[in-house]
Amino acid sequence: MEREIDRQLTYNKYKRKTNSILFLLIFPAITMLGLFLVLYLNNIISLVHLGTVYIPLMIVYLFMVFNMAPKLYYNKMFANYARLLIEKPQLLEVNKQLFTTSWIEQLKSDGYELVQEDMKHILLCKYYKKLPGIAQSDQTLVFLTIAKNKSFDFYSDDVDNGIQAFYMKHEHYEKIGKRITLQFKKYDTIDEKATEEVETAILYQAGKQILINLTFVYCNDKDSIFGLNPSKWYPNRYTYFAFTECKRICDIKD
Repeated sequence: MEREIDRQLTYNKYKRKTNSILFLLIFPAITMLGLFLVLYLNNIISLVHLGTVYIPLMIVYLFMVFNMAPKLYYNKMFANYARLLIEKPQLLEVNKQLFTTSWIEQLKSDGYELVQEDMKHILLCKYYKKLPGIAQSDQTLVFLTIAKNKSFDFYSDDVDNGIQAFYMKHEHYEKIGKRITLQFKKYDTIDEKATEEVETAILYQAGKQILINLTFVYCNDKDSIFGLNPSKWYPNRYTYFAFTECKRICDIKD
């Protein structure tokens, strides 16, 4: 119970910071627009004189937006992350054996291209012109990182080098701003380390650029996948697709 309270407080903190920044950005814009309309429509000040006043104000406002936008994205990202952590991670039953040759071959036949494979991991990727069942979605790359041992680091140079090699091979994909990475690792039992890995996620969104990394742990004894519990709330349509795609490729029934 204490865990949920602490994480709720963390979410509330970042949510307040996000709302404060939004207020500081929106309120001046509405105020300037309102004053402009009142002064112009009532012929209080001529358009020429309004221009001499408002052009410098707009420059200052744009400078403020430019400086505050990174803070807005930062706090929004952590607010979304904190909200996903409020609920305890969930264990979902899978209807097929994972981490098998047949599973990997099925992923390939489903359109996932093998990007990289060594003694430590497998990296696959699938290109979507539009995410199936997701309205108003853009071009998206979905990577699957499958660890071959518990010690593998999903955020190591090995994975980054593999992704960069993929972009070098497919240069026309470099401008795609939406990227989802689903990371899979196998554990004998769900322990503290497994929970820590699952709770390490990336939910980055800045303008049209979105980067999502979610980790799922496969428990062979229970034929289940252990992952974050969104509790029917998702920060955006791409995060929703990430969870549904995990369920699809792992054959998890709702």
